[in-house]
Amino acid sequence: MIKRIIFKRKNNYILKYSLLLLLFIIILYLISFYYFSNREYFVIPKFTDKYFVIPTNKEGEVVDYLDKKSLNNIDNEIQDFDFKNIDELDFTIQLYSNDNFENINKYLNNLLENKKEIIDHEDIFVFYKKTEIGTQYFITYKNYISKNNASEACDLLTIVKSCIILNLQN
Repeated sequence: MIKRIIFKRKNNYILKYSLLLLLFIIILYLISFYYFSNREYFVIPKFTDKYFVIPTNKEGEVVDYLDKKSLNNIDNEIQDFDFKNIDELDFTIQLYSNDNFENINKYLNNLLENKKEIIDHEDIFVFYKKTEIGTQYFITYKNYISKNNASEACDLLTIVKSCIILNLQN
């Protein structure tokens, strides 16, 4: 006769108890799942305070000294300097630009001393533009009729490494 390992009468109680244990675990799992799924994990209390406060003065903070302007101290050397009239300039090559006139004057003197063989003093234009931010001073080289002429001259120019061509008519 063939031996029955699983369905022996002696081992039948192991099968019954294991099935009963499995059923008990499934029932326990379902009960715990039902209990924990219907339970609140944390409670957020209802917020009853004010979210923000509307101030009585809705205009904001008052800024002091709003009507004051910064003092522009123009030295006598700036007033005595001969600035060029840029109304007749079309296109020009910018050599240097700064908001401090002393730096402009130093650069111009250095340029005219070191490059006097290359640059004629009449080809240098020094002018300024006043804006809301302040005064910006410019040193430019020659007047050109078109941007192409200025660009061609810029390629041949050895004074500066890279050229900025200014269109002063706009």
